[in-house]
Parts: sequence; structure tokens; C-alpha cells
Amino acid sequence: MKKLYILYSLVIVAIFVSSGLVFAATVGNSLDLDVPNVSAILKQTAVDQALDDYEQMIKIKASLDMEFLFDKDLNGPNEVAGAELKGEWNMVKLGVTIFDRVEPYIKIGAARLDAKWRQNSAWDIEVASDQGFAWGGGIKGIIWDFDDQGLRLTGDVQCRIADLDASDIERGGVSITDTGADFKVEEWQAAIALSKKYELPLKWQNIYLVPYTGLTLSDSTVDVSFKNPDDPAQDWTLYDANNESMFGFFLGCDIMPTISSSFIYSIEVRLVNEMALTLGGAMKF
Repeated sequence: MKKLYILYSLVIVAIFVSSGLVFAATVGNSLDLDVPNVSAILKQTAVDQALDDYEQMIKIKASLDMEFLFDKDLNGPNEVAGAELKGEWNMVKLGVTIFDRVEPYIKIGAARLDAKWRQNSAWDIEVASDQGFAWGGGIKGIIWDFDDQGLRLTGDVQCRIADLDASDIERGGVSITDTGADFKVEEWQAAIALSKKYELPLKWQNIYLVPYTGLTLSDSTVDVSFKNPDDPAQDWTLYDANNESMFGFFLGCDIMPTISSSFIYSIEVRLVNEMALTLGGAMKF
């Protein structure tokens, strides 16, 4: 019953979170839906065998993603040129896998981001944020298993938001103080991934690798603005800039130490509409 209550709570939260616009993030592979049957807490003991059929169909999973955003080009009005975003996200994902096919999840963590742009052909502007709270959610599911080829097609829809405090503001190399500066990032993302599981034999045990690749469709709203106390009539803002390109490409690989492991480790690179790297891991409870 405890898992049932947790399932309902996560599904409800995921539905409400996905109704807003938030920041796109790590896609992750379909192996998330296949975390080994051995539980990190219960192991494969008689306790597992005593669980009823419903319990076996529902798995609770936690994962950690450390994301490094090196460059994301943004598109604003004519007054804004060369806008870009970079920074770091550290997010914990809590999800419930149902029938090994569908996984609603929520994300909670922290972000630190930097925005840079040129406005009205004037000085370069740079705004850096403090580490702040970030959250989001989504749902992942298996679209189709190509059993003959050993391939899997997975879909993921997610969203994330970060409402941060600006810590450092510079215009043309001159520091500006504005305690009311805004720094907010919102985006949605839909992705489709194709993956294949391989077994790598080693001397003592086999390692399982799941490389994956796919495409993303995403858009964002980056709201960064401030005022210069020496010129309060002038607004310095990105005017809610969005993605310069909505289409992205990603490559990744999940690593399972053994078939009986409770853990998987992952690495993912995202290209085209952004340059980003994610290092992460997941554990089944």
C-alpha cells in the first residue's frame, strides 16, 4: 500500500509540473525503465518472493544527474544579439516505473547559470546567478521493442524551472548592483531515443552497456533583466529570449556493472541546440 500512495503522489505532481514551461534537461535512456530486479534495500531474499504481484509490477527509483551546460544560443528581439546561456544543474530524480513500461517522475535540485548578451549594439552584458532551487518533472515510456533487432524506442516528455538570484552583473566590464534583478529559466522538452543493450564479458563478471541516441524538440523562456541605478530609465533585458534552434541531438550510454546490480551509471552528450554533458547514476529501491 505504501508504494501505491507514493505512485499516486508522483503521478499527480508530474501532471501539474508538466502543465508549465520549464528547462529542458538530460534525456536518459530506456534502461531507466529496466533497472535490475535486485533491490538495493531488500536484495533478492525471501522478502522479495513474499511481495504480491502488484508490488512486483511497480518499482521506485532514485537517480542523480550532474549536468554541465557549456553553451546554449538564444534568440531575442532586434535589440539583443549574441545571447547565450551556460551553467550547471544538479538534480535528483524520483520516479515510479510501472509494468517496466512507463515512468512518471519529479526532479528536485539546484542550478547555477550565467547569461551573456549584447543590447542595442552597446557593451557586452554578463549576469551570473547564485546557486538556487530548481524543480521539474515528466514522464518516460517505451514506444516499441524491436525484439528481432534487440532495439528499443523510448519517448520522454519533461519540463523544469529555475528561479534564481542574480549575484554578479557587468556591463562593459563595469559592475552594477541591482537587488531586484530577475533571473528565471523555463523550458519544455520532448525526446525520442533508440537504444540497444550489449553484454561485455570480463574475467570475473559481465558488464552490460546500453548506448543510445536520439532527437529532442524543445523551447525555452529565459527572463534575465536588471536596471542600472545610474541610468534607471534604461531597461537591460533579454526580453524573454528563447532557443535559437528548437531541434537537438544527443548521444549517451548507460552502464550496468552486473545483471544483478541495483545500480546503473550513465553519461550523455547533447549537441546542436546546446553543448552539454551529463554524468549520472540511478538506484532501485
